[in-house]
Amino acid sequence: MFASIDQRRGVPGHVWRLLAVISVFMLVAAACGSDDAVDTDEATPQATAEPAPVTTGDSPDASADDTGDGGDDASVAALSGTIGFIKGPHSAMEAEFEQQIIDDFNSQVAPDVKVEFSTYDWPVHVAELTTLFASGSPPDVQYLVDLIYPSFAEQGVLHDMTDLVNDPSWADERANISPFAWDLAEQQGGTWGVPVLGAVYNIFINETLLEEAGVLDSWDDSYESMLAAAKALTTDEVYGFAARTSAADFAWWDWYPYIHNAGGDVLSDDWAECGLVGQDVVDAMQFLIDIHTAGVTPPIGSLDNQGLFDLFAAGRIAILHHETPNIVALNTNPPDFDWTVAAAPPGPQGHTVMGNFGILSIAEASDNKDAAWAFIKHWASAPQVGRFAEQVNLQVVRTDIIDDLFGDNPAMQSVQTELVPRVQGLQPHPKILEALQAAWPVVEDAFRGNLNGEEAIAGMCEAIDGVLAG
Repeated sequence: MFASIDQRRGVPGHVWRLLAVISVFMLVAAACGSDDAVDTDEATPQATAEPAPVTTGDSPDASADDTGDGGDDASVAALSGTIGFIKGPHSAMEAEFEQQIIDDFNSQVAPDVKVEFSTYDWPVHVAELTTLFASGSPPDVQYLVDLIYPSFAEQGVLHDMTDLVNDPSWADERANISPFAWDLAEQQGGTWGVPVLGAVYNIFINETLLEEAGVLDSWDDSYESMLAAAKALTTDEVYGFAARTSAADFAWWDWYPYIHNAGGDVLSDDWAECGLVGQDVVDAMQFLIDIHTAGVTPPIGSLDNQGLFDLFAAGRIAILHHETPNIVALNTNPPDFDWTVAAAPPGPQGHTVMGNFGILSIAEASDNKDAAWAFIKHWASAPQVGRFAEQVNLQVVRTDIIDDLFGDNPAMQSVQTELVPRVQGLQPHPKILEALQAAWPVVEDAFRGNLNGEEAIAGMCEAIDGVLAG
């Protein structure tokens, strides 16, 4: 999932703009998915996330690995046994796409290693992964988004991959992954995974409806113009605006840009207390309350993430916060209207887009870390991650394949060139997800019209400070 790093703890303040300069990219969304999307929590058939059986192997020897997918002939020949790999789905065809990667791994790298793939469910993936780690035999390899990666690293259930990723034999591959992504992976005194994917949280607009209403060129001039456009677009058949509102759908991704654009963040600069401070932040929160109580959105809680997208695809939502993997569905089954992707309107202090990252990690409990590391290198290699990114409409964190991606996908090219340079993400604090979950009931209450902006921000800060103090 594209994940983003807060640029406040030793991370350059504008790495995403550096991204644009060096022509880098775009992650889980989601967040999780659903962030769904997580993020993306596509509502797709998913395999049961059972712990995969593992076989005993030697501890990883970084010196045995060369660049690219595997190691030298001797180390590759020694790889055997079974490893489990778990990931949230970014497509209804996730299992098929993963099997392509696994088949190439067996034919090109390790023919004697069996990879057992399973998926977790984005809306409950934290609980699923926590249970798997607690079992003592989790899948050897996990795809983790930035919302939960710092917490699992802090718990000690992830293997410190510092020696592996810094081995000279893998130096060329490491160098092809952007520094800002490594800034996320390297924390708490170690490196707990290899960053592979990113996801942008965008807005979909029904250009046909906006043009008919005369707001196509003005709807995103400001928060006020977005509210005015949503009112103009709303009819008995069409909702002018929609965004996720429940914690189960990781609705904070659709809330974040308005708060960032107002100069706020969940945590303060030193991560010591709530960072939702200032009148601009209160005003941004009031705008979000106003647009959710103006009669221009589906009733709060009436539709989940997939339901919102389905309504947009049916032409019944004009402006929808969502995420890039759904571009696949729109390209595969084109709706009977013109559409495009966009960012939230600019605020008083910025014009940002939310994004998050996905990272491949090794469980500390894995008995076959050699094979797990070989598989991660293979999955993260240019041919594999590039193909997967195009299949599911996510972005990569490699710098060497950007020019070759999305050649036949104008919407994704727009995401890459116009939205990615504005990406800002969450602060990778071990308790960031807990803080968001604790504060979100206040947001939902406000979106139902029970709190004003000042009351909502005060309630959120109380919840966030409580989590930090605990």
